[in-house]
Amino acid sequence: MTDDQINAIFSECEALSIAYARAVDFRDYDYFVTLFTEDGVLDTGRPLEGRAAIAEALTRRPDELRSRHVISNVFIDVLNEREARGISYLTLYRHIGSESLKGEPIPFDGPAGVGHYEDRFERTDEGWKFKRRKLHFAFRRF
Repeated sequence: MTDDQINAIFSECEALSIAYARAVDFRDYDYFVTLFTEDGVLDTGRPLEGRAAIAEALTRRPDELRSRHVISNVFIDVLNEREARGISYLTLYRHIGSESLKGEPIPFDGPAGVGHYEDRFERTDEGWKFKRRKLHFAFRRF
């Protein structure tokens, strides 16, 4: 593979991590599930296997939950033209309460958690998708 191909794959996989954060924080759940392969796995403590299971779990997120997933330190290792793996750091801010239903800022004491996602990416007919995304917390407040 050329450097241009590797850089393009890196960019597309990095964009998936950013799209993940935006979609979950702004409740764009229909789009969120499309970031995974049909049989993709999301493991944030309990593995969810497949788009249907991921979509069903999102219906249980409380309306009173406001979150912001800040993604940084993205590293992608391109294995070949169809597979990549990587990690990205997560700083998670979250609040559960009726204040979350209003548009105003909510006072807080800092991040709810800091950790990283361990990712496997796969190129599909729809483009690059998460094959597996597993969350590892290094620090947790909840």
